[in-house]
Amino acid sequence: MNKFINESKRYFTLDKVLFGIMIAFATISVVAIYLSAPLLDNGQADAISLVKKQLMWFAIGFAVIAFLIKIGIDRLFTAIDIAYWILMVLLAGLVIARFANINSSIVAPINGTRAWYMIPGIGSFQPSEFMKIVLVIKAANVIHQHNTDKEGYTFQSDFQLFFKIAKFALPPFILIFLQPDTGVPIVILFSLATMFILSGVRREWFIIIATLSIGALLGIVFLYYNYPDVLNTLLGGGSTSYRLDRFYGWLDYEKYAMGHGYQLFQSMISYGTAGINGHPLGTMIAHYPEAQTDFIFAVISQNFGFIGGSITIALSFLFDIKLVSITKHSDLPRERYMMMGIIGMIFFQHLENIGMIMAVLPITGITLPFISYGGSSLLSYMIPLAVAFHMYSETQNRHRH
Repeated sequence: MNKFINESKRYFTLDKVLFGIMIAFATISVVAIYLSAPLLDNGQADAISLVKKQLMWFAIGFAVIAFLIKIGIDRLFTAIDIAYWILMVLLAGLVIARFANINSSIVAPINGTRAWYMIPGIGSFQPSEFMKIVLVIKAANVIHQHNTDKEGYTFQSDFQLFFKIAKFALPPFILIFLQPDTGVPIVILFSLATMFILSGVRREWFIIIATLSIGALLGIVFLYYNYPDVLNTLLGGGSTSYRLDRFYGWLDYEKYAMGHGYQLFQSMISYGTAGINGHPLGTMIAHYPEAQTDFIFAVISQNFGFIGGSITIALSFLFDIKLVSITKHSDLPRERYMMMGIIGMIFFQHLENIGMIMAVLPITGITLPFISYGGSSLLSYMIPLAVAFHMYSETQNRHRH
């Protein structure tokens, strides 16, 4: 149904394009998860179970969107501090469990990382996925208030905004990093940096942040080839630093094809030989772990070849462009600031996930939004989608009147 009247007697107009993209994402997701069966421990049994759960998460996610629109998007911005402190307690609990070496049915490491709470009968819950959305909403509130109060466009004012954001973003960032998790902290940094740059600060900040980011990446590559011991120390120290191992697997995946580069090398074999149309559906070409999550794009490209991979890429970036269009045409200030961060976040995840599968960017454990399996990630992103649908509807109401 295209329109209905909510409690405030204003019309809600559904963005059919955005909704259609979400349905396409859901279809690609469940098909790809099902086709990952040969790469899962229990084969088709695991795949069917994951597909059922993913369909459930999509259904709950769409219900969350409808619920948030019904009660009013403004409540997201007014009640966000409560969510922030609840998630802070949960993140602290995971870090304490790691360093105290606490193992239980509720808190246990997965692949060496303590990032999830296990909820009996439901599955895993990852607080960091929701925290990254909470931080964007809090930053939107801070930026909106800062821009309302500031008297000029000065570096002093920009530094004030920077420290206002850092004050609440740094504690959860550190807790997530200590899980240890590299992917989510990178996503948080990129999204908040996007918001900061586009918030009305001096344009010189764009050059500064871009230079530092590119310099950091080039510096890591330089240290890897010339001073690996220094890089090892910077990335955590010790001969078994998992962060350094990931760079080994990225920069020299053929040399470490049976070690740090195994996952990347095997996935490249699977999709690199897929041709235009892909291998026969469900064929075991090569084995690599995390096929249903981090490496879901490799599964798609293996089974549907260049055509399937290209369609997925095009759809992903069409989604990003659609969010940019909604944000550009909206006159809701807090919502616009929030969506700037969400667009930066999702665009970066699209770029990083697909880039790491193609060995263009380092392996970071960042998933493909709305397509990789995972309830926490999927549900967390449904929150800003509710805001996007609301912004589109409000824009249509403005034009109508």
